[in-house]
Amino acid sequence: MWRGRRVRASWVGWVVVCALGFAAGARAELGDESLGVNAHVPSDDLLEMARDLGVRWIRIDVNWRDVHTGPGRFRWEEIDRVVAGAGARGLNVFATLAYTPDWVGRVARARDDAWGGNDEPASSAEWVAFVEAAVERYRGRGVRHFGLWNEPNLDHFWEAAAGADAYIDKILLPGAAAVRARCRDCVVLAPDLAHLDDYHLFLDRVLARAADVIDVLAHHTYNGFPETGTGAFDGDNFLQALERRRFPFSRPGLREVLALHGWTREVWITETGYRARSMADETTQATYVRRVMEEQLRRSWWTNTFFYEITDCGVDQPDCPIDGFGLSRPLRPVSSGPRAFPRDYRLKPAYREIQRFVAEHPVIVGRAAPAACGNGVDDDGDGRIDERDRGCADATDRDETDDAAPPALEAVRARAAVRIDGDLADWPDGPEASPGLERWVGLAPVAGPTDVSVRLRAAWTDEALLLGAIVTDDVHHEDPPDVPLWQGDSLQIAFDVALDGAADYDEDDHEITVASRAGSARLSREHGPGGTAGIEASVRRDGRRTIYEVRIDRSALEPWRAITGGRIGFSFLVNDDDGERGRDGTGREGWLEWTAGIGLDKEPYDFGRLVLVERSESIRDAGSGDDAGTPPEADADAGTGGDRAPSGGCTGCALPGRADRFGVPWLLVAGIAVVRRRRRRMR
Repeated sequence: MWRGRRVRASWVGWVVVCALGFAAGARAELGDESLGVNAHVPSDDLLEMARDLGVRWIRIDVNWRDVHTGPGRFRWEEIDRVVAGAGARGLNVFATLAYTPDWVGRVARARDDAWGGNDEPASSAEWVAFVEAAVERYRGRGVRHFGLWNEPNLDHFWEAAAGADAYIDKILLPGAAAVRARCRDCVVLAPDLAHLDDYHLFLDRVLARAADVIDVLAHHTYNGFPETGTGAFDGDNFLQALERRRFPFSRPGLREVLALHGWTREVWITETGYRARSMADETTQATYVRRVMEEQLRRSWWTNTFFYEITDCGVDQPDCPIDGFGLSRPLRPVSSGPRAFPRDYRLKPAYREIQRFVAEHPVIVGRAAPAACGNGVDDDGDGRIDERDRGCADATDRDETDDAAPPALEAVRARAAVRIDGDLADWPDGPEASPGLERWVGLAPVAGPTDVSVRLRAAWTDEALLLGAIVTDDVHHEDPPDVPLWQGDSLQIAFDVALDGAADYDEDDHEITVASRAGSARLSREHGPGGTAGIEASVRRDGRRTIYEVRIDRSALEPWRAITGGRIGFSFLVNDDDGERGRDGTGREGWLEWTAGIGLDKEPYDFGRLVLVERSESIRDAGSGDDAGTPPEADADAGTGGDRAPSGGCTGCALPGRADRFGVPWLLVAGIAVVRRRRRRMR
């Protein structure tokens, strides 16, 4: 985030956040690791510093307004020097192209700032000419990575009146086409948003319209860690901002937004850092950079981090509003003469921490082979790799063998007939699964358990499997008949009958959606043979609650057989669509899931277990053996959401027998759950 070479005019926004606590030239593959530093237009001594720091990349400013001085006129000398100097030192260059020149025509509108770099150009012609010229000039000099603008969701860098669509139409789409026209193997990075305010609405629009032109999703976040000052009631910390928001009412995490659009390509954090306002803060700054590097190593989809910034600005610019973010501090201003490295710099503890971490973890800069859980190999032969294997605690784990049991829910034998009529009074007593709100996946925030929550019970007979659920939902929306059921308010259920934990659905896997249209129950089969034959459902709305009952004959769940103590893979989710009151009135806002494996990816490996018992009893009493081996401590986790993570709901508590009875109160648990990859078409 900068203006010109250094000035970060978005500082006011960052003050609010802090007050709240809140090989070269080649396209990287998922799982490759690297580090970089923001260097603007660095002098030769700063290039030498970046080499000494041990990072592999520098991010530089190739400012349109500075380089493109008029139609057909360019001033490349400084950028030529930087690119040549970086190449000589083995540094890769990520070049960010941005900011409208004063001579370019712009859209006529009233403006309240005197700086024209954020103005929307009247057309894309001059921008395309600049991008093509930059790519043409530097592709042969080893530069293959180009960013298209900087923080366009902040008014200072892209005027708010222009908005996301103007950025997409005037900058991103034509800019990406210009990069491709001059360099087919170059990499487009975008949109480099600041993780502030309603960033997620801007990103949602970019991904909905232009995801296919972006090779690497670039993002900025300065959210802190608990170790660096995030308190119990502050805003999202770094990991919550990165993955899944802490509170249902806060802005969604980056991965939550990416999941809704099926983003499975890599992510770079191209700006992050900690402002050391005094020497006393510098120890905390060192802790911050270490925590960032540790967390990058734990995630194969996040492959590069650029720390902001290489050196402090205040020595040269006494009024610099962001002084202190630097990893070093000049000992004298550059106005007194050219500086030399290291003589003219004080290297902060954060600088030394990066050097130390790289030396101890050379994998983070691609100089060593990763451990078993970060090497992209299926080391234990279960068909799961690295972060997708339950046996991997993080990327430094050297053993992929599964050591965690999936959650389990008892299905109690029904001794009397159960009518599928939307009234649960005739159900046998038994435990229920109630995923807590930390299992919400969606763009729109969920306001709490009265917005959307679910309690689900399972039962069985010799001939059928029975499911009953009570969904609390403040707005029940029924889509038109031509809209797929899963896009609106609905219940999705899925089974892995053979418990083979496939990486994708196969012949023993089943997925069914239950919803209502015009007040009547409707069914659709998303996977498995036979359509909806042998499946009966009832959906009844009662105040703010929707009661689902489903009976599935064993013929519809081949090769399932009802055997006491038997286990099958199972999961479910509840889709929430608030219609015109929801996200632009365009469909479901998200879903509340028991485990992963349906909404993000079709992966039975992530399912929990459904255990057939004669009566309500603990999972230990029912027998603990399944395909992976269920340890005794799994008792406490039965019915929870995620891989043995507390759900915040209840397990073993009785489902209400009638629609006018309520179960135990919900316990809201704020926590982190990793949002995993999903296919472009979510179900």
